[in-house]
Amino acid sequence: MRVKINRDVCTAQLAFCERCLGKFLREPMGYERHCFDEIVDDGQEDLTVEIYSGEHHTVLVLNEEQRLQAAKEGWSFFVPFLPDMYRNGGA
Repeated sequence: MRVKINRDVCTAQLAFCERCLGKFLREPMGYERHCFDEIVDDGQEDLTVEIYSGEHHTVLVLNEEQRLQAAKEGWSFFVPFLPDMYRNGGA
């Protein structure tokens, strides 16, 4: 499965965002949020998460173990940038 997330459309602060995405990472077939631009069943076992946050764009490819670890620790631990704590603007 491949999911594209645009954090810029949500005004929630980082801790809420991490819990929200963590819920999806635990239950990818039963959870969708308004920040999801796209969800595609690409036939792959690994979950591809494409994250847009401000000027940053990163792609995470997670196997089941990594997916559950990211759900527990928070996605910001796995990206190569420091996400903003609060979003200004948003939808």
